[in-house]
Amino acid sequence: MAEEFTFDVEAGLDGDISQRTWENEFGDGMVQAGGIGINTKTQVWNLVHTGEDVPGEELPALLAFLDRHEGYKAFRYTPPGEPQGWYRANGYKKKALGSGIYTVTFTVKQVFNPRT
Repeated sequence: MAEEFTFDVEAGLDGDISQRTWENEFGDGMVQAGGIGINTKTQVWNLVHTGEDVPGEELPALLAFLDRHEGYKAFRYTPPGEPQGWYRANGYKKKALGSGIYTVTFTVKQVFNPRT
């Protein structure tokens, strides 16, 4: 069974919602356009979590979650103001702030027909 992303992330998330389309412009100025595939809308969210990297805190559990999904296994995630969907995270950046506190940044990308 697929896991659900339930970790706290910092407020002010940055999301990019795009549509996959095609467009063909003819010599007379006429343009044809349409969607590509059945899932034309996709979302990508940049997430940030700051915390202590010590047992019992949320940060080690978050890192284990990301490592366990290995960049290709999908999980359930609910972006702000959007319905829950399938997402993958391929890697993360860990920045040391001192005193065992780290900021982890990573991107989750919406996928369809996921491999879990």
